[in-house]
Amino acid sequence: MRGIQEIQGEVSELVFVEGRRIVTDSLTIAEVFRKRHDHVMRDIEIQIEKLIEAGEQQWGITNFGETQYQHPQNKQWYNKYNLTEDAFALVAMSYVTPEAMKMKVKFLQEFKRMKEFISKQRPSSREQFLATMQLGLQHEEDLKQLKTEVEQIKGDINQRMTVDYSQQQAIRNTVNRRVYELWEKEIVNKTIHDTRKKVFSAIWKDIKSSFAVNSYHNIRQKDFEEVIDYIKVWRPRLV
Repeated sequence: MRGIQEIQGEVSELVFVEGRRIVTDSLTIAEVFRKRHDHVMRDIEIQIEKLIEAGEQQWGITNFGETQYQHPQNKQWYNKYNLTEDAFALVAMSYVTPEAMKMKVKFLQEFKRMKEFISKQRPSSREQFLATMQLGLQHEEDLKQLKTEVEQIKGDINQRMTVDYSQQQAIRNTVNRRVYELWEKEIVNKTIHDTRKKVFSAIWKDIKSSFAVNSYHNIRQKDFEEVIDYIKVWRPRLV
């Protein structure tokens, strides 16, 4: 045999699972019936041509699957066909020797055996329903946990995110307006702050101290509105 196929814990020398279907292939047919693989390929393609002529092309596409395999010796890739039980029966009809008849029966019995085996492995409708419900509940719980983690991450980001360029510009503009307003209205003790430069220095120093940053660039976005309000009412120390 070309190789023993394992199907969900059950072994078979003749058939295997492709997707959700039990199939055999042209290599196995060639080996079991002691034919050259290219001759089996020819037999299959003759049947496919007849199906096309009969207007049954879709049936052929459904039951014959052309694919490839790698030769174990030269490592080259060659074409082969996977066949459903119906496709196998169609091709094997032309194999009529007594030995071939025995092999056909063996193939068909193996198809049946594996179908029964897989059918027994499938859970009942109730088991499927309960499993689906459990999976759904677990999925919902996972989503809740994920949402919680996302909110935590967003909270951390909001706590750490600093003001962007436009907000930095707004802070600078508000500082400028406040300093010029204080200077022009002479609300500044010019004995201490005898130049606008000193007033600017004082306001920036107080901003950094009040919001615990070493630069206004590092002010957190969540504090932006508070900073603006702080600047609008800020006054320099009188002493």
